[in-house]
Amino acid sequence: MTLSCPRCHTAFVVRRRRAQKTATAIGGVAGAIQGASSAITESKCNSDPMGVIAGAILGGLLGGAAGCAAGAAIGAPIDHALPDNFLCQACGYVFDGDRTDPALT
Repeated sequence: MTLSCPRCHTAFVVRRRRAQKTATAIGGVAGAIQGASSAITESKCNSDPMGVIAGAILGGLLGGAAGCAAGAAIGAPIDHALPDNFLCQACGYVFDGDRTDPALT
């Protein structure tokens, strides 16, 4: 079923995904910080500074990816429960896909 805008009846409707975007950003930053700090802590016994830097970069990338995935998984059900979770790109109308205003149809 294609969702259409209740105001202008176009099919140019997208999900806003506010909670998912926010949780993904927070999870990515937190995961990158945690991954880099864990890699630096674990490699302190290593005397090679390039190995420490490479480990911190790799740990930050992997931690950031894991944090983004966890944030997206946490934010998706929250988005489903939030009101006004659809945006019409044609007219800019924000509406809830489950509860459309019958006066506009």
